[in-house]
Amino acid sequence: MTDDKMTVSVNGSEVTLHRGMKVKHALIACDQSLYDAAEAGDLAVRDANGFNVGLDGALRDGAKLYTGKPDE
Repeated sequence: MTDDKMTVSVNGSEVTLHRGMKVKHALIACDQSLYDAAEAGDLAVRDANGFNVGLDGALRDGAKLYTGKPDE
């Protein structure tokens, strides 16, 4: 049964998470260093529309996240 799982994309790499997990969990699942950099404020996380999302932000199945330089 896969109803308790969701797939999200981080910088084009798909990761499978349990439903209810947050943006920070997707970063960790993709690459711990992404989470570390975002936590330190050295990396921004944005959704598919280019909006900044917080590390505690909710995710849905099929969500696309991208990391990049924070806005100055």
